[in-house]
Amino acid sequence: MARYQRVADSIRRQIVDGTLSAGDRLPTEPLLVAEYGVSRLTVRHALDVLQAEGLIERFHGRGTFVRRPPQRASYVSVCSRAFRQPETDHDEIETYVRPGSVLAEAPLTALMQVKPGTALAEYLYFSRRDKDPYSLARVYVPLDLAELLDTPIGKLPWGAEIPLGLQAAGIRLAHITERVTTRPPTQDEADRLNLPPGATVLEIERTSIDDRGRVAEGACFVSPGDRIEVVFSTALAETKGGDRGAVR
Repeated sequence: MARYQRVADSIRRQIVDGTLSAGDRLPTEPLLVAEYGVSRLTVRHALDVLQAEGLIERFHGRGTFVRRPPQRASYVSVCSRAFRQPETDHDEIETYVRPGSVLAEAPLTALMQVKPGTALAEYLYFSRRDKDPYSLARVYVPLDLAELLDTPIGKLPWGAEIPLGLQAAGIRLAHITERVTTRPPTQDEADRLNLPPGATVLEIERTSIDDRGRVAEGACFVSPGDRIEVVFSTALAETKGGDRGAVR
């Protein structure tokens, strides 16, 4: 067995048997070098293995920590039949909303289908769960429509109250598109969400089109990929015999 594997196995056993608990800080690399009698390169290789397995997190300037098991929550699609139901699994998530405004630049111009420099209302959502960063979301609305909205309360981390508020204000939403992708985080996202190197995020981009063909709302929701699951539930039309029919 290679030396880095022996080091990784030793630390892994300590994590599994509880000697090292979730959130505990591992000894520094020089201390691990002295403890195991190996080179610093070997220690780093062992830590790379443990990080790839999801057992530890490494933060520049802070150290290496035993990773806490991720707590998952469900993103319920705006188009879902379950969308209007209470979301009990988000009770432990604290969401803060900061309203403001922004002048559209690429790629926001494409999302909102507006010219560069167009003023838009912006709602920045930042969510925590058990004091740990959970998600980021930015929601955009044309200024004239934003005047119709009440102040967002931030109940759901992805700003679902915005399209609901538009509908309550009499704006008829004819079409909603939600695009799901995974990608590396931007530096700002990595800093805000406290992500270790090599982490990926799940991004959900939402566009709400009104019955006149105008983009009434656009949003970008970002969360670490191991903290979120996406639920899509499509209502099917009932036939006369009670069977499910075509998709609405």
